Amino acid sequence: MFLDLSLAATVTPSGDPTLKPGLDPSSVTPGTLGFLATLFVVVVVIFLIRDMVKRIRRVRYTAEVEQARAQGAADGIPPAGADDAGQRPLPGRGGRADDGGRPLPGGKHGPDNR
Repeated sequence: MFLDLSLAATVTPSGDPTLKPGLDPSSVTPGTLGFLATLFVVVVVIFLIRDMVKRIRRVRYTAEVEQARAQGAADGIPPAGADDAGQRPLPGRGGRADDGGRPLPGGKHGPDNR
């Protein structure tokens, strides 16, 4: 019984790889337009991956800096660049000590820049 099933399951390849009658070889290949569409998708995916990696790296570094600042504040270590009052000014921005070191709104990038 298994011999009959294995013989029925085996497919004998034809020696001539041809298409069914009525099919044109150029109609079953992607052609130039298919190649360009695939190339476009590959390039877009590469740029998206690079942008995603850059954003993830930026978030990770920001979290590490915030963690280091919180650890330094818990240990009583003043932040780098602290002046006599214990506040750290942001260069060229007129920052305050209570802003957490974050950039002020309305900068180069943000919703206020229209």
